[in-house]
Amino acid sequence: MKAALRWAFLAVAVGLLAWAVASSWDEVSAALRDLTWGAIAGAAAACVVALGVNAMSWRAVMRAIGLTATVPEALRVFLLSQVGKYVPGSVWPVLAQAEFARDHGVSRARAMTGSIVAMVVGVVTAGVVSAVGLVAAVPGALATYWWVLVVAAGLATMLVPPVLARVVALAFRITRRTEEPARIGGRALLASAGWSVLMWALLGLQAWLLLREISGEGDLLIATGAFAFAWLVGFLVVIAPAGAVVREATLVLALGPVATPAQALSLALVSRFLMTAADGIGLAVGIAIGGRRRGAAAEDPSGAHPPA
Repeated sequence: MKAALRWAFLAVAVGLLAWAVASSWDEVSAALRDLTWGAIAGAAAACVVALGVNAMSWRAVMRAIGLTATVPEALRVFLLSQVGKYVPGSVWPVLAQAEFARDHGVSRARAMTGSIVAMVVGVVTAGVVSAVGLVAAVPGALATYWWVLVVAAGLATMLVPPVLARVVALAFRITRRTEEPARIGGRALLASAGWSVLMWALLGLQAWLLLREISGEGDLLIATGAFAFAWLVGFLVVIAPAGAVVREATLVLALGPVATPAQALSLALVSRFLMTAADGIGLAVGIAIGGRRRGAAAEDPSGAHPPA
């Protein structure tokens, strides 16, 4: 029954992913005509690699709470769980990842701790990268918006282990969980944050490759900061599947200094399409990894996993 429910959820999520592509195809195809194939291919590759890097950020945290998954196993569950973004609410990928950890012998409390921390790492690094990128990219912005960097520094303190422990404990109380959350050390948090920052750099590269062709402006810092900020706002508006519409509107505002609203909207539409395509590629890779694992298990009755 549990497996059937998982496959049913996956089917619903894949259907919503396909709908997300089909519903915006007319607008996206028009925007794609203004781009060269080189820019499209480079941006798409950056999105796919960023997805794998994000999986490594998640794995760094989950290993700290006792999950002994190999890199292929971690990639499989993370890539499969990402289609949950297309179901309204921001928690579905987190719940799927926590269930995977439980399947590998990790207690519910530890699994939930790891999932919450991985989510916090993504949110914090998005806030820091967006603040630094936008302030550093706009001349004279630091004098007016210095407080943005103060907010970014405040966000970064959430990754200090004692502070993070209080955040996780608060999340447990809000969700009425009575278990004691696990503690995650600074080394694991640093590794996870490092992978996460690399992910934002890759997604910023994707946005920059599109921006320089659409608007003629090639500012990598503002492209990275604007994209991270748009993702953060889209994530916080949990009723929008994968931040739909909200992310695009925020990106149009954030790119105001270097692009017209029409140009920024074209970039947002193409970027959304490429990231959706990357999720689809990730889904196929995750399914393929699962197929190889089943084949290996058939050859090795012991079911032993190779070392990570």
